[in-house]
Amino acid sequence: MNLAVSLSGGGHRATLFGLGALMYLVDARANSSVTSIASVSGGSITNAFVGQMADFKKTDTTDFDLHVAKPLATQIAKRGTLFAPLLTKFYLVALILGGAAVFVPLFISASTWLVRLLLFLLFLGIWGWFFGKRGALCAHAFQKTLFSPSGRPTALSQLHKQDLDHVICATDLRSAEAVYFSGDFVYSYWMGRGQPGDLALARAVQASACFPGGFPPAYLPAGRHQFSGTPAGGGPPVPPAELIMSDGGVYDNMGEQWVRGLEERVQHWPELGHGRSLPDRLVVVNASARVPWDPFRRRFLPLIGEVAALLRVNNVMYINTTNVRRQEIVRSYDPNHPTNHAGVPSALVQIAQTPFVVAEAFARETGPVGGRAKAVLELLGGTRESWSTMTRENSNVKTTLSKLKPNVSAQLIYQAYVVTMCNLHVIFGDEFPLLPFSLQRFQKLVS
Repeated sequence: MNLAVSLSGGGHRATLFGLGALMYLVDARANSSVTSIASVSGGSITNAFVGQMADFKKTDTTDFDLHVAKPLATQIAKRGTLFAPLLTKFYLVALILGGAAVFVPLFISASTWLVRLLLFLLFLGIWGWFFGKRGALCAHAFQKTLFSPSGRPTALSQLHKQDLDHVICATDLRSAEAVYFSGDFVYSYWMGRGQPGDLALARAVQASACFPGGFPPAYLPAGRHQFSGTPAGGGPPVPPAELIMSDGGVYDNMGEQWVRGLEERVQHWPELGHGRSLPDRLVVVNASARVPWDPFRRRFLPLIGEVAALLRVNNVMYINTTNVRRQEIVRSYDPNHPTNHAGVPSALVQIAQTPFVVAEAFARETGPVGGRAKAVLELLGGTRESWSTMTRENSNVKTTLSKLKPNVSAQLIYQAYVVTMCNLHVIFGDEFPLLPFSLQRFQKLVS
């Protein structure tokens, strides 16, 4: 078995949900079969931290809990990332005071209106430049809280592991395609293959988590990556001086396109296939929040109403593209007919579903699949109502880089662990065993 894993975006909610899924794979000893972990946004925090702190293929439960799960979960639960360093707090104060100072020149009565206007525009430009440093501040926060365990910044190249790729996915705004950052390569459909260079891991994660509206695009020097080869997409003959990166979720919020396009990527870059095994199974861990009903009331001011409509249209387009891809993932593999599948056989682990959902869908089947589904339902027992409550609470956790509190954090990890176990056991079989579980284990991680 060659297993690939993809971790979705969703801020710290996705960070902890992805962690719970990986904890189950370690407990089930399926981690030794994992050939790649691809991620976007909040999932990239988990992916990068795992790659930094452990050899995922070789780790065991004790080592993983001690050196990966506990420090990561504790950081998210008690301190968060973006708002944890003191520099962030100074920045926010300076941003507020600077925003107020912008208007001071307008009230200098001793100056002419032209001088006051020019000073106002100057102050506004300085404040705007300072406001645009949010992305660099986020990268600094990631580095200080998670990605400098030895006191020195972890380099992207330190993610390199034998027979395992940790792939951090971001979106190139010029080409509208993904750029993949890993420990021994950087790959762009439009610019070809490149090297990690001296890129800091925290900066790659920040580019992957560069949520539109929350952070400006990340401008990364391209020369360090030494792009070479023939771009597959007919991109620029000479690589640009900068990569203009946005959140990986803009292109692919579940991170699964790395695996689904890997075979084609190897055709364009045969060296990528050397020493790598193409996955024959994929686990997609989706922590995207449930999309709520939007009353969308009429706006009587034309411009405001049109901007609001444009934003909602963008959300609808995003929602429906991801819905279609989730449907494709579900249809990619039928455990009743394991030899008939389209692409890589995939299993979906969703934050919006209880561990009952997949088991109930197959419980009426005959044969091994039905037996495994019944075993899951027997293991879960009469906990349907409590799982429904927890699933609803976890789905409603905000997409944030602030701390999530210990009880919320424990529930996210717990749900991901149990849903991953139940879904993989039903869909992929006894290679993913049913194991004992309790919420107390995950509460201890963040205590």
